[in-house]
Parts: sequence; structure tokens; C-alpha cells
Amino acid sequence: MRLSGHCNALSFDRDVARGPYPPQGFVSIAEGALGNGDCFGLYWPLGREADAPFVCEMFHDEGRMELRHSSVQVFSRWLDVNDGDYGEREVEDPGSPTLQLEQARTHVLAGQVEQAIERLRAACTVFPELQPGWALLASQYLRQGQRDAAIDAARSAVLANWAFGIPAPGVLRILRTAPASMDPVIALVQRMGFAFGGAKTNPDYALMQACIDDCWAAGDALTALRLSQNRCYMLAGETVSFQEREGFALSRWQADFAAQCQAVLNDDRRCFGQD
Repeated sequence: MRLSGHCNALSFDRDVARGPYPPQGFVSIAEGALGNGDCFGLYWPLGREADAPFVCEMFHDEGRMELRHSSVQVFSRWLDVNDGDYGEREVEDPGSPTLQLEQARTHVLAGQVEQAIERLRAACTVFPELQPGWALLASQYLRQGQRDAAIDAARSAVLANWAFGIPAPGVLRILRTAPASMDPVIALVQRMGFAFGGAKTNPDYALMQACIDDCWAAGDALTALRLSQNRCYMLAGETVSFQEREGFALSRWQADFAAQCQAVLNDDRRCFGQD
């Protein structure tokens, strides 16, 4: 993971987040931070380590991430127009997947389905963690009667990083009503309850781990990594006693995940450099 360009005015944390929250590949930025753990940061989506990072906002107490700017350069301009603080003045960001999502929503309201799909495909391709984008894309494909395309979009939502949003009910409904499939992710969703927390046991974690193992065995390493980070994201929010019953240790997962990323992506996602 590398950051190109002059960013001397910004102060980056020396340590890259180890996951699952903040997600691995997130580097916090001091400027613009609201405090109490809420801050902006660089973020490289899983599998996009060779690309330029996005700038995302972390809402610490909510355990939630949100895409804010398409590049660190746009973020720097936003800081400048707001006198270096968190402000309400926005700057143009024509490459922003968030902007494309907003434009797609306008097309949907106007009944312009083709235009909405075009915007959504572009946004989700650029930023694959765009949960609301995948959900809206799946629904618009259904609207057109393109069921296979809707299933593919819904599947992508399940694989996107859940720190940016849990898959919406509509996404799960599309996959649960899909024809029986040999695809392990679709089969997983059709068996899971997607109800986390507040219970002494939860079979969903075992189902997810079995799917992860199947993906590794099939050579689908990126899918295995994506499911692993989502499973850990949910497990990390469970009680200590629940984690112990599951045999889950966060530090062990972090070390294993970094090693897997190094082997698969040629980058352990634990450090970044500047050109």
C-alpha cells in the first residue's frame, strides 16, 4: 500500500489498523478529527493495495465506516475550504463513488433505471465496499427482470466489508430466494440467520467458517479473505465469554489474516509507504 503525491500538511498514524475495526488497511489522519475516536483516514479496499487510497470517515462508537472522498487530494482541498477543521463546506469530487450513488438515486426516483444502473456499476466497481450501492444495483436489476445480475450484485454486497454496512434485508431476500446454487456464498446466505449478538450460541459463525474453508479449498482466496474479515467483524462485537466458546482470539486472527494477505495479495496490509 502506497500513497503518492505531496501530503506534508497531513499527519498520518504510523500504525495501520489491524482489523476488523477499524478495518485492516485504514490509516487514521489527525486533521479534521472530531475526537472521541471519530476521525478520517486513508483506506485501501481489500485487493486494491496497488491503487491510490480513498479517504473514509470512522464513527468509533458506532463501529461504522463511511466513504467520504475519492482521494487524499480532494480531502486536503476540503480541509482547506473549511479552514483546517471539520466543516460543512463541500468541494467538487467528480470521481466520488458517493456522488455517483446520489446521482443513481435521483435516476431511480425519475424512473430512469438504465441510467441508475450505469452509475451504480461504476460506483461499485471503483469502491467495492459500497454496501448501499450494491443493494440499490441489485434492486434495479430485479426491476428490469435481470435476476442473475441481481443475484451477482447481492452476492457482492455480502462480500463487501461489513464495517461499511451490514447487507440490507433486500439483499438477503434476493439470495435466499435464488435457485439452489453450487456457489458457496449464496448457499451460505440461504442457511444463515444473520442475527448477531444477544445469544449464548450462534451457528452462523460455524457456517461462515465452513464457507471460508471451502473457498480456500476451491482456490477462491479473495472471497475467503472477505468472508473472514466480516466474520471477525461480527465476532469482535460479541462478549468475551462468547468469543471463548467460539475459540476466537482477536490477536491470533489478526496475525493469521496478515499472513494470508501477504501470501495472496503480496501485501500484509500492515504498513504503507509514501512516494
